[in-house]
Amino acid sequence: MSDSEEGATPYTARYWRYGQQGEEEFDTLDEAVAYLASGWERADLAEIDILGLGGVVALEGGELYRRMMERLA
Repeated sequence: MSDSEEGATPYTARYWRYGQQGEEEFDTLDEAVAYLASGWERADLAEIDILGLGGVVALEGGELYRRMMERLA
């Protein structure tokens, strides 16, 4: 692990809220999905994607939406 990754939170959920982009960091992918699903259900945010370490996209588009809907079922 590089120095820049030490202590980094593994997942970043990115979203739109009231016309501004926001993000929250989580320790697990499931926590990030749950956060976006909860916000979507309350009509409080619109999901963009979830990034893993190094800014690599872990989930986006249809796969992210499917995981969110599974979480809400």
